[in-house]
Amino acid sequence: MRHRFSELFDFGEGPDGALRAPASGGPLFRLYGGQVLAQALAAAQSTVSAEKLAHSCHAYFVRAGRTDQPIDFTVLRDADGRSFSARRIEARQDGALILTMSASFHVAEEGASHGAVMPDVPDPETIVPQDEVIAAALPHMPPHRTVFWDRDIGIDYRAVEPFVTIDPPRAPARRAFWFRLRDPMGDDPAEHQRMLAFASDLYIMHTGLLPLGISWSAHDLQDASLDHAIWFHQAFRADEWLLYAMDSPYAGGARTLGRGTIFDRSGRVVASVAQEGLIRIAG
Repeated sequence: MRHRFSELFDFGEGPDGALRAPASGGPLFRLYGGQVLAQALAAAQSTVSAEKLAHSCHAYFVRAGRTDQPIDFTVLRDADGRSFSARRIEARQDGALILTMSASFHVAEEGASHGAVMPDVPDPETIVPQDEVIAAALPHMPPHRTVFWDRDIGIDYRAVEPFVTIDPPRAPARRAFWFRLRDPMGDDPAEHQRMLAFASDLYIMHTGLLPLGISWSAHDLQDASLDHAIWFHQAFRADEWLLYAMDSPYAGGARTLGRGTIFDRSGRVVASVAQEGLIRIAG
């Protein structure tokens, strides 16, 4: 089933056998990191058998991606066993490395299990959509923020806690969002995995700003994702409501660490996320 993100994964042929994704990102100053994450994962998925699904991927953002150039993904097949396969992925633009990723795939097995308890939060239908919150803040954002936020990103996010955009008070480093794709998707679990990867990059790093009283839209904040890791635990649908519960155990040295646990609506833990990001104050 096609949806608005499908063209991101319509790979063509690049140099030396690479998979080439067309230029994308529209008016953005740089590529959204979650997009490159999802495309790198998709490139790796294309090299393993359908019964092997990703159980983890670990990526480093080497340099900012450009929106006016295609991306070439090279996949190295490190190992293929009966249960697991390992891949390394390099993403390049005009020959320059922008992202590296390691990904591991596993055939589903039965085993003993436990899972964290989902936080007690309001239902998503009772929460104001995030695009309405952002729309009210747009007049107060610098241009490099508005060009990203003043658009339909294709995902319905809903902030559980009040989302303060201007002069936020200091608060504990915890927050949660409901999210789901706006467009319906098919039943391919690999596709739902890469769309979770796409969505997981948007808010996690900024959780570490809450105790500092720094606005994610501040004029003097330079922020960027440095690395990103995802562990996929159980099956889920990215076009149905998922709860992204985040915290940050530390910020310092112009960096912050964010952690996230993603639950489906029934309370099952479906994925875990960790990301370190740059939070440099200009001047």
